[in-house]
Amino acid sequence: MATQFVPVELDERELAEARLDDIALAHEGEPWPAWKSAVVEWHVQTLARVRAESWIPGMAGEQDPMVERALSRFSSYHMRTTIARLREENTALQRKLVDAVTCARFYAAGATDAGACARTALTTLLAPDVMVTETPASVRRSARRN
Repeated sequence: MATQFVPVELDERELAEARLDDIALAHEGEPWPAWKSAVVEWHVQTLARVRAESWIPGMAGEQDPMVERALSRFSSYHMRTTIARLREENTALQRKLVDAVTCARFYAAGATDAGACARTALTTLLAPDVMVTETPASVRRSARRN
């Protein structure tokens, strides 16, 4: 899962560019290490300010114990719901994989059904998060009966 960033507003970008211009003008004619040191110092101060203003547990300084407890509960709740959702998605993906392998084995055994099993398997695999009631195994069973 890729890291996600909050979009930067145009005003913030312009402010950062202006600050870098100020640093460049203040250190004009000086060697690169002095300019680099000034940029690093500005960056570190900005990060420290943002961290001090944030309420992310573990990233900010000490908060009120009630706030910390509320944030911890909030975070725990979202972690539990996320884990439950991921488990459901994992189960659904495993089911789709089993159905696809069953269909492949059906055709590998030499059986034919005019592509019904393959169509159902592809529909199931490519469907969004909707559960399909008809699986490749059920299509194969109905094809054998006919």
